[in-house]
Amino acid sequence: MYLFPKKVISSVTLTSALLLPLVARAGIPDVSPSVIGKSEFAKKPEWSGSVGLGFSSSTGTSQSLNLNTDDKLLWHRGPWANQSRLLYNYATSQGEVSADRLDVNNQTRYDFALNQYIFGNLNYHRNHFDGYYFRAEETLGYGHFFVLNRVSNLRLEAGAGVRQSHLIGGDFSTHPIAQLYGKYLWQFSPHAHLSEAVDAILADNGANTYNSILALTSPLYGPLNLRLAFIATYNTKVQPGYKPLNTLTTINLAYEF
Repeated sequence: MYLFPKKVISSVTLTSALLLPLVARAGIPDVSPSVIGKSEFAKKPEWSGSVGLGFSSSTGTSQSLNLNTDDKLLWHRGPWANQSRLLYNYATSQGEVSADRLDVNNQTRYDFALNQYIFGNLNYHRNHFDGYYFRAEETLGYGHFFVLNRVSNLRLEAGAGVRQSHLIGGDFSTHPIAQLYGKYLWQFSPHAHLSEAVDAILADNGANTYNSILALTSPLYGPLNLRLAFIATYNTKVQPGYKPLNTLTTINLAYEF
């Protein structure tokens, strides 16, 4: 789950990533029911990950140059798996900071049956430009992996937990939340896929957050991959002067091994 700055942003990012040993999902040579039906974590070595750096130009409420990083670390052993991700964006415009966003996410999961698992999520988001000093969520839930056919699958998750948030100019608060997540993946060629992920955080005070990530991943040459993504985030409650809908468009160039 990712939250983004208050302003509507359209950005183009070129990313060069250095990875720990990783078998990229985009590089899976064959997707059959027997393969795609297994846990997606089981397709990878015990340790894998990525470290990516990028440069982007954004337009919208402010025009700026950005420095980005997108890092991942994955561990799995038997039915257990843990995936951590860090995203950071920093931007300055005419000597003034116009973006300073940090997202840290971690999911631990246990596969208790074929295509079924329980999980625990920890999420932290810091972005002063969306009207909050920070937001944090902790959730526990259940997930199911569906094999639709030889080239497509669907993952659904539902959980409940709590959210802590601190409004700029307001008070710190804690509220119970429900979390819903779904991701559809279509492997339209042996080495390329299209995915759509939708995430909803529903809070009892009505401060809900909805995220959508549409992504296309395709190989360029050898270990070089191209990833295009359109990300939209909608917050139902925002501070005065902040927009509820934020968008981000990225083009990532990654070197994987």
